[in-house]
Amino acid sequence: MKPAARAFSHLRRAFAGLLLLAAAFLAGPSVAIALTDANAPRVQHFTQARVLTQPIDAPYGQLPRQLDAAALAGEWKQVALPYTWPRAVVPSSSAQEWLRTWIELDLSGVQAHDAFLYLPRWQTIGRVAVYADDRLIYKSSGDTVWNSFNFPLWMPVDGDEDRETGSPRTLRIRIDSLRSAGGAVSTAWVGPKADLEPRFRWRSALQSRISEVMSIAVMGLGLFAFSVWLLRRRESIYLLFALYTLFMVLRGVHYYTGLEPLPIPSAWFGWITVNSVNALLVTWYFFVATLVPRAPRWVGRGLLVLLALSWTVTMPLLQVVPGMEALAPLSYLLTILAGIPAVLIIAWAAWRQGAREGILASFVGVIDLPVAIHDWLMQNYFVSPEDIYLWPVSTTARLLMFIYIILRRYVGAVDDVEKANAHLAERLREREAELAVNYATLREVQQRETLSRERQRLMQDIHDGMGSQLISALKVAEAGKLSEPQMALVLRECIDDLKLTVDSLEPVEADLLLLLATLRYRLLPRLRDSSLSLRWEVIDVPPLEWLDPRSALHILRILQEGISNVIQHAGATELRVATVREADGVAVVLLDNGRGISAQPEGATGHGLSNMLRRARAIGGTVTWEAAEGGTRFRLWLPLKAPRPGPL
Repeated sequence: MKPAARAFSHLRRAFAGLLLLAAAFLAGPSVAIALTDANAPRVQHFTQARVLTQPIDAPYGQLPRQLDAAALAGEWKQVALPYTWPRAVVPSSSAQEWLRTWIELDLSGVQAHDAFLYLPRWQTIGRVAVYADDRLIYKSSGDTVWNSFNFPLWMPVDGDEDRETGSPRTLRIRIDSLRSAGGAVSTAWVGPKADLEPRFRWRSALQSRISEVMSIAVMGLGLFAFSVWLLRRRESIYLLFALYTLFMVLRGVHYYTGLEPLPIPSAWFGWITVNSVNALLVTWYFFVATLVPRAPRWVGRGLLVLLALSWTVTMPLLQVVPGMEALAPLSYLLTILAGIPAVLIIAWAAWRQGAREGILASFVGVIDLPVAIHDWLMQNYFVSPEDIYLWPVSTTARLLMFIYIILRRYVGAVDDVEKANAHLAERLREREAELAVNYATLREVQQRETLSRERQRLMQDIHDGMGSQLISALKVAEAGKLSEPQMALVLRECIDDLKLTVDSLEPVEADLLLLLATLRYRLLPRLRDSSLSLRWEVIDVPPLEWLDPRSALHILRILQEGISNVIQHAGATELRVATVREADGVAVVLLDNGRGISAQPEGATGHGLSNMLRRARAIGGTVTWEAAEGGTRFRLWLPLKAPRPGPL
């Protein structure tokens, strides 16, 4: 198995384990809390309380620091905790739209001197205050609507943690709530700080801290996804996830705010919070639709219409529906009713098409349905306030889903690159093998062509040179006109010609001086036999890159012919051989002290001057003769650059 595939397999198993762990964690938060609530000897758990309900006007103004007995006048009743009072669905005929609920706890059984009150939850649209023996010890200071409903109450019951006096005898919790919002309060705990603080810390982590931490994590992932989208604009999945994380953060803000006044007006905060739920549903659907090739588009368009209507109807500037905070549960219910078919439709489409990533994202959406239903039931007091809101905790599944998809795509991209590299390497090896075969074939063909050309060249040179001389000598000999010395001369010239032909096959590597040295070595015996002294005045000249065996033979034949003319016809006693460097070429000069150019060559067996001109044109050079002081000057000019060969 390849490393990328092995890593993806490990990643898939790890994600499955984390998903199961998250599901177990979401399924039993109350159980986890209950396991930590082992009875302590000095802790009193209040499951009964006396309750007084009073209709009031809107709760404005300062709270009294000391209770008046008249404020507690009315009919008290014994109730069980947790205690809820329902929403007023039908408007009351009374002008008083607010209720004041008193919850009285008898602390006579509490023995600790450092007693603390731990109330897991109070929930309503309104405010809370706590009185110990008619003395105010706590009051909420946050917003009326988006208050500290998700923060457990935690305070010393005497109002001063450092006091060493005994605990108060009576504790009263005052909750002012809007009639249309209803309300709920959990059971209460009173006891030493050391015994109750672990429960409070654990509850705070589950209810608010997890939401805060997850919002930070979600925000980081959203910024990462948005950065990736800026680099890869064609992949809209990253932009959709960035928008999804933005709405997740906006949706989760009210779970960990409310202890202090809001930084923006309450109406706008509610508008953002309520509509972020609908925006989450819409962006989630389009996010999953990018993972499912043939996802139903009409569902997404319908959700967009729902989102636009929700934004318009609930906008504070328009005030289409006043008091929207009390109707928020209805908005959440409509979102759930719209989300159930949307989730099921996209999940079915992903399942039918076998889109693995779409199935995974749809599975997370299916998990969110019971979470959303649970939280809506809890918001409307159908579930005990002892429970916790699951939506902030379920964010873990969404984060794991996105991380899994991104890592799966990354690992898949690495695996594709490895496969592509392996395929390219295999293709490269195949091409190299083909090129090696073609190169070997080409070299064989070139060698055959080179041998054929060299064979033809040698045959041509032998035919034109030594062959021509032998035929001419044969005709003269048959006519009885060739003496023995002349025959010896002809044979000597043929032997020299053959030697020069062989010498032209030696590699000279563009070195004209090496070629001239070869000529000197071959012709020096003839010069000595002819009593002709040689002055060698050859200097270094630039290399001739175009010098090949055929061109070398032309140069040797031209110089051989020139030297032979000096030996046979000039009557000279001295021959000077020199080289000259020029701007665009080099020259080889033969200078003798003989009779001069006016004397014409004689003898039917000699090579004519026309052969020298023809060979010079074949290599792009020139030959000239001119009379010099006391003899003849012969000059062969050769170009430095590759010449354009003329006709041979």
